[in-house]
Order: sequence, then structure tokens, then C-alpha cells
Amino acid sequence: ESVDKMSLTLGGRTIFNNGQFVLEGDAVEKELSGHMADAQLGEHDDFPKHQKFVEIGVDFGGEGSNVIVLGSDLTKEYVNVNADYRS
Repeated sequence: ESVDKMSLTLGGRTIFNNGQFVLEGDAVEKELSGHMADAQLGEHDDFPKHQKFVEIGVDFGGEGSNVIVLGSDLTKEYVNVNADYRS
């Protein structure tokens, strides 16, 4: 499949469009890095103290179809924190 119609956004900023990456300079790169850093778990936290997230948008450019993508944090820290839960 071609990626010519695909676009990706990160934090509301387009980073890939029309088959190529969109490079907007150092200021945008710092903004996107800040967006990701703002949502990360603190070094000594047992759980996030906020409801922030990294927003990633994917548009495959197709017509007439919908896709739902779910993500999960399966880092070692997340698994350790949740290992004591029983279903």
C-alpha cells in the first residue's frame, strides 16, 4: 500500500503528509518534544498525577472506512504497578 495519501499528526502538528515527513524547524521540534515530555510519568511517581497524554493522529487517506486504534502503556513500570490487581 502507498503512503501518498497518509498523514500523521503529533500534538496537533502535522509531521507526515503526502508521502513525506514535514520538517518545520527547531522550534516545532522543541514544541513536540515538550508535548511528549509533559505527558510522561515522573521519575519517582507510582502513577501519573495528571490526565495528560500524547496525542497521535493517523489518517490513512481512505474513503468510506473508519478505524479505531487503542494504545496502552506496557512499560516495565506500568506492569509492575498493576501486577497486584486481580480480575
